[in-house]
Amino acid sequence: MISWPAIRLFASGALDGLLRGLSAAGKWIVSDWRNGPLVVCAAMWAAHALLIVPARDRTIAETEALLTATQLAHLGTIANFIDASAEAQRQAEANAVRVAAEQEAITDATLADLRSDHAALRLRFDRLRARDAAAGNPRRADPAGLPGARDAAGRAAPAPGDQDVPAGDLTLQPLCPAQLVCLTIAEAEQASIDAHNHDRLIDWVFGQAAVRFTPEPAR
Repeated sequence: MISWPAIRLFASGALDGLLRGLSAAGKWIVSDWRNGPLVVCAAMWAAHALLIVPARDRTIAETEALLTATQLAHLGTIANFIDASAEAQRQAEANAVRVAAEQEAITDATLADLRSDHAALRLRFDRLRARDAAAGNPRRADPAGLPGARDAAGRAAPAPGDQDVPAGDLTLQPLCPAQLVCLTIAEAEQASIDAHNHDRLIDWVFGQAAVRFTPEPAR
């Protein structure tokens, strides 16, 4: 273990050596006028090499690291934006396909119902026309497809009555339910078709209005 007197002796010797070195350096500097500028240049070089250059290198390294992090963050932001745009485009295209499919389904269903309505109307008014023709021609088949029968006096048996339309030539004579509206069979048929068209158009508009145009929110 080093004793305290040894430490004092070593420090005293080092101090003495330092003082002798400084004294020699001072003598050397003043011995020639060119030595002073050399010492100043050496000091400036040492300060530059030991202090300025390391500080500059640290600043450059920190700046490069900051720029690299900023560039990476910027690139990440761009990549996220591109991904989000692509996902939004995909959702928009899928939503457009869904909306078109729902609208087409509503249109197809409405047209199917309308065709069914028209078929039922044509059948009903064909029955009315057949009944009217059978009433005017006893030998003509009745609406059920059976020949008209004659009674004992040779007159045609009346066709089965229709609760909605009075007997007679309705093709030419007007149809007057409850004596309020006078229409021929053709006019009544067209009016019924128009009414069904109007009702189905309303159904179609309400159905189309119920279609959701915005994409479904992500769960």
